[in-house]
Amino acid sequence: VPAQLAFDCLKTVPVDTEGDLKEIEELKELAQFQSTLSYLKDEIPWHHEGSIDVLAGLDEIAQGVRDGLYDSEYDVQLDLKLLFLSVHDFHFNWFPDILAIMPFAREGAQVISLSSDGVSLPDIYLLDDVNQAQNFSFDPSPITSINDQNATAYLADISKFADYRTADARYNTLFPNQAHRSIRKEALGPWAMQEVFDGPVTSFGFANGTSKDFDTVAIVRSSFDFTDVKDGQSFFDAFCRGPQESKSETPVVGVLPPVSLIGYPKPFIMQSSGAFHGHFLNDSGYGDVAVLAIPSFMPFIARGTEEINPAIECQKVLRAFFETIAKQGKTKLVIDLRGNGGGFIDLAYETFKQLFPNIEPFGGSRYRAHEAFEIYSARISEFASNATLAEEDPLLYGAIIAAAGTFDWRGILDADFQPFSSFREYYGPYVHNNDNFTSIRRYNFSNTINGYPSANTGPTTAFELTGYLSSPTPAQPFSLENIVILQDALCGSTCAIFSQLLREQGHVQSIVVGGRPVPAPMQAVGGTRGSQVLDMGSLVAMSAALLKYTSAIMGADVAQRINATAIGRLARTSQIQVRSMRRGQYQIMGRVNSLDALRQGDDGQTPLEFVFEAADCRVFETVESWMDPSVLWKMAVDAKWGDGECVPGSMGHETAI
Repeated sequence: VPAQLAFDCLKTVPVDTEGDLKEIEELKELAQFQSTLSYLKDEIPWHHEGSIDVLAGLDEIAQGVRDGLYDSEYDVQLDLKLLFLSVHDFHFNWFPDILAIMPFAREGAQVISLSSDGVSLPDIYLLDDVNQAQNFSFDPSPITSINDQNATAYLADISKFADYRTADARYNTLFPNQAHRSIRKEALGPWAMQEVFDGPVTSFGFANGTSKDFDTVAIVRSSFDFTDVKDGQSFFDAFCRGPQESKSETPVVGVLPPVSLIGYPKPFIMQSSGAFHGHFLNDSGYGDVAVLAIPSFMPFIARGTEEINPAIECQKVLRAFFETIAKQGKTKLVIDLRGNGGGFIDLAYETFKQLFPNIEPFGGSRYRAHEAFEIYSARISEFASNATLAEEDPLLYGAIIAAAGTFDWRGILDADFQPFSSFREYYGPYVHNNDNFTSIRRYNFSNTINGYPSANTGPTTAFELTGYLSSPTPAQPFSLENIVILQDALCGSTCAIFSQLLREQGHVQSIVVGGRPVPAPMQAVGGTRGSQVLDMGSLVAMSAALLKYTSAIMGADVAQRINATAIGRLARTSQIQVRSMRRGQYQIMGRVNSLDALRQGDDGQTPLEFVFEAADCRVFETVESWMDPSVLWKMAVDAKWGDGECVPGSMGHETAI
């Protein structure tokens, strides 16, 4: 439907004062788990604008609701969404129901940023024009204005609605991503689709003097039943009072991707879902180069494998990759991490250990210390160490071990790779930047009882990392000088963990592609650098489970006392369940970044989220590299080991390797 019509409809939905105030109070409880709250109050211009006080911001929205300052429910929920977005951390988000009903889209108006030679500043083009130019005698003209404003400035302003930590990463989200396309990952940035109304029409002005208009539309998904929707109140009743009964649709079961990668040359080896794939560059001058592309650390089992654990499949694919390139005599490696937004934490460490088997990865992190976390981690660790319970009620004990995971301080190690002597030594709290935190913690990959995220996965699918337990230590396949990382600043989460291990301990250089059209250094990692995300639904479920375990083990009186704390308030949440959009298995579409990642040897313990680290070289996409990723791989090879160029002004930053 026309975007203006949808926007006008959304603006008529009445404010749910009582429900909104309850929703905000529940979000405040959950936001306590966000590890970066105190640092966001500091002004860090390249990361976020001004000072952001998340809890005060929630209070301000609540006060606006009480004072009647909001005209519609859409405005309330949009302000909540924008507050979370302002943090620029894709581990910290909240997706209200009303914003998912009719998102706005610029159909046919996708744009792309392309340089003439990879180092000259790029221009903006219509993607359709670029694609048509490949098949017809047609010279696309750059876009110079959007809605009568400078095109680059307009796009940069729109990019603020992307939840990435750097302006260059946010800018890159506006354009189609080659790596995402290869594995059929739908990751539409705020240019293609967003919840914020940006007018009914997008008008382009071109360098050749022509112009073109595109109508903005609102996408009305068939899963939403508008039969009884006649006005704002009926809209609220239909879509903002909890899950709708699903309309009858043919379920999609067992859909597996084709074995080929879209837009990529055929790999000589590939994990079944395309998360890891390997290539050779056999052109003249590139015969000694292999490419390991990792567009995702979240593999799944698809066609072409008998494995049932995707982590084990990736481990075997990596081993086979390195064995093959050794036999082929390849001496240089390009690791292509473009588009990688994270996934299974242990795969970051596994991949690093296959590259640098003799280095013990640091991976230090810490939690924010607060009431709910202290109670949960103390009690669940206590229950997990209860030998009597293990003997008398193995079923309950097994559930507790699974619930404890790496929250159990007994399973993990301290910054010096030693066990903690007590809960108090682990928990502290320790004060940094006017907030409370736990001690630095590290995973113990030799401990299958809550030592690392993939521990306790069962005897048939257990995942042992390379170099630990019964998994052998291989020879190092490449020297650090013969490895280069290719990034597009969209790397975050698990990808950020892997990148930091390569940079900090492997001393591997990086080349980053894209970003704003400015001749300046650019960070390779522009996604969140937090090292653990917890979804809000899990936090609610964990709190409820702790009350149940406490009652069973310690009695109703103790459980009642815990129920009077933040744990009880979390377990009793109800409004966010009503007001959340829904996707897949998630009943509450909201998340928090629970673990700060830290640099080894940083006594100040500044979270990596707020540390500026420039790539060693920067290039821009060209039309040739957009059509064929091997062109970009060769650009990276030339820049690292040959006579290739980098964007002027992008090299030599004090934080580069």
